Amino acid sequence: MPPLLIASIAAVLVFAITNGMKDGANVSATAIASGSLPRAWAIALVAAAEIGGPYLLGTRVAATVSRGILDPEILHHGNETLIMIASGVIGAVIWNVLAWVWKLPTSSSLTLVGGLIGPALYRYGAHAVPWSLFLLKVVLAMFLSPIMGLAAGFFVCRLLRSLLANAAPSANRPLRKAHIATLLFLGANHGTNDSQKAMGVIVLLLFAAGKNDAMAVPPWVKAVAILAITAGVVMGGTRIIKTVGYGIFRVRPLESLESQLGAAALLFSCNLAGAPVSTTQIISASVMGAGSGVRARGVRWQLARTIVWSWIFTIPLAGLISLPVFLILKAALLP
Repeated sequence: MPPLLIASIAAVLVFAITNGMKDGANVSATAIASGSLPRAWAIALVAAAEIGGPYLLGTRVAATVSRGILDPEILHHGNETLIMIASGVIGAVIWNVLAWVWKLPTSSSLTLVGGLIGPALYRYGAHAVPWSLFLLKVVLAMFLSPIMGLAAGFFVCRLLRSLLANAAPSANRPLRKAHIATLLFLGANHGTNDSQKAMGVIVLLLFAAGKNDAMAVPPWVKAVAILAITAGVVMGGTRIIKTVGYGIFRVRPLESLESQLGAAALLFSCNLAGAPVSTTQIISASVMGAGSGVRARGVRWQLARTIVWSWIFTIPLAGLISLPVFLILKAALLP
């Protein structure tokens, strides 16, 4: 395997680790913040579920990522395309790190999309993107998912509260234990969706190197992508746990369970559709929805607006970061 291809795959795995650090923190944030589970237990449960999810739920998302962001039919085989894709991933890693430092629960999915598209539009023009597939399965899914996450959190909140209207305070104990099941389900769906973004980009790199014309997901690609994102989950992101668990709405065990159920159901549907959505968007929106179902004034809408603006600017900013990375690497590595 050529050194440039190895380095490019390594960049993708670094992105997967930062993705796990950010989004893995989102998965466990409300369970930890509500006191339902100790931090170590919550992270261990999520990590275990991350490993099993992609093997149980298939690789539909990887197929969308490898074919739906950049058009493989117009990509040239060779080092320039490898550098272009790797530059997009490096730009996404830079933005992920900045978001982590600034405590912003931005979307790693939108970051990756913006990072890949920036250099590709510069190199190939508008034909670099398969617009019909991209707008339907990527953009529409990513921008509708937070709206649906808000609605899901609100609906589950109202449903559970009607069912538990006469419950005694002792009901908090089984509610805390129920987080074990919801974390496993949410973690499995997060692992299925987010690890497959790394899988899809590695498949695209292998295609550009002339080593995977069928654009299938080799078993080793699936394994290393899953291990990378799980490593990120274990490394954790305490900063983002504080933002999602405390900053949006002060969650108790019931609100935590409601937001997790809403987010997990929606993410499961997206995995079945092969839509590469953002766990960050879905979970944050579901927390807002559950909080609105309890007390709309209790939701810190100013922080919510900050998060929404960070989502909107993520694609163009990631693209702007990755473009100079591409120009620098191209000048340095190609004759």
